[in-house]
Amino acid sequence: MTSDPLVVSGHAQVRAVLADPRFTVDPVPRPPFALSVAWLRGAVGRFAEGSTHAGRRAAGEAVLAGLDPDALRAEAVRLASQKTGPPPCPPELVPVLVLAVALGVPVQDGPSAVEAVTALAPAYLPGPEEVDSEAADEGLARLARLLGDPAPERLAVLAGLLAQACGPTAGLVRGALARAAASRPVEQTVEQTVEELLDETLRRDPPVRTLRRRAPGDGRAVVLDIAAANRDPRALSHLAFGAGPRACPGRRVALALAAGTVEAVAR
Repeated sequence: MTSDPLVVSGHAQVRAVLADPRFTVDPVPRPPFALSVAWLRGAVGRFAEGSTHAGRRAAGEAVLAGLDPDALRAEAVRLASQKTGPPPCPPELVPVLVLAVALGVPVQDGPSAVEAVTALAPAYLPGPEEVDSEAADEGLARLARLLGDPAPERLAVLAGLLAQACGPTAGLVRGALARAAASRPVEQTVEQTVEELLDETLRRDPPVRTLRRRAPGDGRAVVLDIAAANRDPRALSHLAFGAGPRACPGRRVALALAAGTVEAVAR
């Protein structure tokens, strides 16, 4: 009989679990290469452990190191401020568009890349709702073509980063814009407001509300309630990007993309 998962919600306790490498994720087996989201999930670092995770994480960090957060933010401002012609995509998907082009998609194909990523992302980070796995696989195949059919290892890194931009980063933009519309700060510059707004959104309404781990020893499922931990009055910082050895390596890029988008819309 499977025991109920242990829910951890205190800030210090959640941080301690995230910092302890004995708490593991559930690895996703890697099937033979195919342009399917099942293959993608088995090929990225997010769903791997041990040396496999370390190697894949290093590959992702190398790609992220080649990006300029300031340039990404400026491009997000430009696209989200576009006044002539139809918008290239909804505001929350501007980060996906900017990142896709930065990762090698031709500028003219940026909107097509956004469509491809929005098709595959729900299956990459599945939620409670039903997803169209056939459409997700077609989205990955289309994205691979737009990226120039990179080698499988690189495709996994690029597609994983874009799926994250379509999930948590887009969620951060939506949450920040909703919070800004509900209560606009007074007598602050747009830049100051954006930074504070994003931090407040991450603290009070993080796009990733829970994380899951397996406890050492008995392997019991552990649910880390990030949203509750962030609201802990004793917390000095939020855990929206995780912590410890598996903390999100794309934090600076995600914040730059979100800040540029929110800054443009706030104007």
